Amino acid sequence: MKRSLRQSLSLVHTWSGVLFGGLLFLIFFMGTLSVFDDEVDRWMMPGTRAIATADTGYDAALATVLAQPGAAEEAIFIAPPDARRPVYRARHHGPDDTHLTTWIDPASGDALQDPGTLGASGFFFPLHFGLHLDYFGISAVGYWIVGLTGMITLVGLIAGVVIHRRIFRDFFSFRPERSRGRALLDLHNIGGVMLLPFLAVITLSGVLIFAHVHMPAGIFAVYPDRETFFHDAFPHPDREPAGEPAEMASIDKMIAEADRVWGGGRPLSIGVFHAGDANAYVAMYRYTGESISYDYEQLTFDGITGELMHHQKLGPAMATYQFISGLHLAMFDHWPILWLYFLMGLGSCAVIGSGFLVWLDKRARSAGNFGYRLVQATGSATTVGLMLATVAMLAANRLLPAAPERAITEILIFFGVWAASLPAAWWRAGLANLRLQLALLAAGLLALPIFNAASTGDHLLRTLARGDWAVAGSDLVFLTLGGAAALAAHALSPERKRVTAQRAAQASG
Repeated sequence: MKRSLRQSLSLVHTWSGVLFGGLLFLIFFMGTLSVFDDEVDRWMMPGTRAIATADTGYDAALATVLAQPGAAEEAIFIAPPDARRPVYRARHHGPDDTHLTTWIDPASGDALQDPGTLGASGFFFPLHFGLHLDYFGISAVGYWIVGLTGMITLVGLIAGVVIHRRIFRDFFSFRPERSRGRALLDLHNIGGVMLLPFLAVITLSGVLIFAHVHMPAGIFAVYPDRETFFHDAFPHPDREPAGEPAEMASIDKMIAEADRVWGGGRPLSIGVFHAGDANAYVAMYRYTGESISYDYEQLTFDGITGELMHHQKLGPAMATYQFISGLHLAMFDHWPILWLYFLMGLGSCAVIGSGFLVWLDKRARSAGNFGYRLVQATGSATTVGLMLATVAMLAANRLLPAAPERAITEILIFFGVWAASLPAAWWRAGLANLRLQLALLAAGLLALPIFNAASTGDHLLRTLARGDWAVAGSDLVFLTLGGAAALAAHALSPERKRVTAQRAAQASG
């Protein structure tokens, strides 16, 4: 029998969710955590929590980085301290193409002790868009997988709108007193409608950010390679090292000149290229926190004379691209909007998770089938299992002693717990597994503030009293999410199911 358009699109919506929902949940969950990656970094790196009362400047920070072997041979990017991250952060390539991060005390200019963790900015954020496949030298594959998931998500969103003929009526329909399946479907529909603009914009902008990877034909039709394209899109002097040593000019003086050119702007970060070489140059990127657009208006200075060489101003096409990038990356310092991004990100995760539960509930009679158990196990592992792995990593960060090797241990614990959640979900199938994992998630989240207080002395009352909202806010979010996980576990309990059935029977009688 020939299917109608709505029936066909219903299949598209359903199976795009079943096949790609787990990956989509990973992308959205890690992106949600990345909204406050600076704050989570401070929670995971106690050495970066202290707010300095003085600043020795970029010159002292650069000297600290250059003291490391081989640092002068690579580009060095230094981000200044600010309200969200009160220390200097310097990044450069180390031996064997490793990525090194140095945290520098602004008051003394000295390097802080290795925090022994990649933190949220070094682990959760790259996992969001590249799946950490760069460790295997195939970072473009990660971008393609994430991009393909985004494109399929857009198709699924359109299909979801079309198949819901009563979309606005469904928006006002939430019937928890009915069957569990009806309540889950209502929750999925309400969340999907409320978050539709956010889901569409954040997904489309995420795909467009990597348009040069997903749709390179337009680039190659005009340019011989991507490097030439990027040089035209973001023009700047690109000088090769001269091989002659020379003394660097003061970067702090360059910043004073940048302040004049920008009319009061300050740097978001600076890049130092060929430090100590006669052809050294410094790229300065403007702080963009007061606007949505990620137009960092780059200035390039001669690293030896300190003279301004180039002032980059974007054309209309690149200005549009940077606006889309800023809309997705949420680099602005507007706390209400950042919290809105965070809450909508969590809501999006709830929509994806409830979609899995709706699919399983409709096919409960097939619970013994291989396909059903496979979807149940993978759905559980890629949602609650992923969150359990994240909590396990955060717990390891506070329970293990601070040492450089702790970073790899945290990563192994994350992927170990995540991998273990799949056979656990297969072995203990159904809602019993989901209740258990939600209960474990609740216990882990509620324990994180205790682990933080025990390992650092920064209990919630102390951080609130001194106004350390990064650490206090993290603890409060853990407690809130822990309570929500506990409520979700209770809602899926057999006793709760019996109460719901009794209420439904009374309402129908």
